[in-house]
Amino acid sequence: MMEQDQELTLDEVARRLGISYDTVLRRVRTKRIRARKEGQKWRVRESDLQAYIESTYRWSREAEDQREE
Repeated sequence: MMEQDQELTLDEVARRLGISYDTVLRRVRTKRIRARKEGQKWRVRESDLQAYIESTYRWSREAEDQREE
């Protein structure tokens, strides 16, 4: 049986990332963080948050590598 992703609120995502709720909401609306709307509330799957973190880290490392060249 496949384990289902935990779903997080935007407040939980903001706490994990160490950024404000408004910043998370802006990133969801611009589709930088994948999310779905459930009624009036947004939900982010754990795997989508992890993908965002990995893509942000990869972009950050690439930018730093270019500065060192």
